[in-house]
Amino acid sequence: MKKYLIAGLIILLPLVLTIMLFVFVIDLFTAPFLTMFIDFLAKYEQFLPLLKSPTFITVISRILIIVMFLVFIFLLGVIARWFLFRYLMNITNKILSKIPFVKTIYKSLKDIISSFISQESKAFTKTAMIAFPSDNSYCVGFESGEIPKQCQDKVKEKLKSVFVPTAPHPISGYLVMVPEDRVYSIDMTREDAVKFTVSCGLIIPAEERVDESKK
Repeated sequence: MKKYLIAGLIILLPLVLTIMLFVFVIDLFTAPFLTMFIDFLAKYEQFLPLLKSPTFITVISRILIIVMFLVFIFLLGVIARWFLFRYLMNITNKILSKIPFVKTIYKSLKDIISSFISQESKAFTKTAMIAFPSDNSYCVGFESGEIPKQCQDKVKEKLKSVFVPTAPHPISGYLVMVPEDRVYSIDMTREDAVKFTVSCGLIIPAEERVDESKK
């Protein structure tokens, strides 16, 4: 009985939470304009009798608000990209590049973000396993960029840089420089590796769950 209840909750809760979040977001964006649109649509009740229904007119009003909101965002993006974006970015770069201390942080973050969104970037494309924090324990990480020459020259072994995310918050982590022969590549996607880390080992790759079910 208990197993069936737990299985039912596992299936039902994500769906319920998704619906609740969706409804919350819709209410958040449409509530400020809902009365205005209802009053506007109420003028056309004689042409469309369904608008006399409070539920129907509310739903239609919310749909129209969302559609107009998306159109507004799209047009704003077009205008910003073609007319204002470059101008504002140039001004922002000039201002932030002249502020002491801030310019160092800004330039570093800008370089990091550019490396992630660049189509030629190879950051975090390979999932690996390394011995960390001791030789008798292992963790999952991601191979990152090149080793600085100053660091590589200090040791004889060829090094690789590996980012080891923390659990259950993968945003923070450790950058570890590991000998190349001690970096073990694993056939796990970045998504599965992140899920495994965030869940503290509770969620394993889907194909492994299938294999275990066949035993």
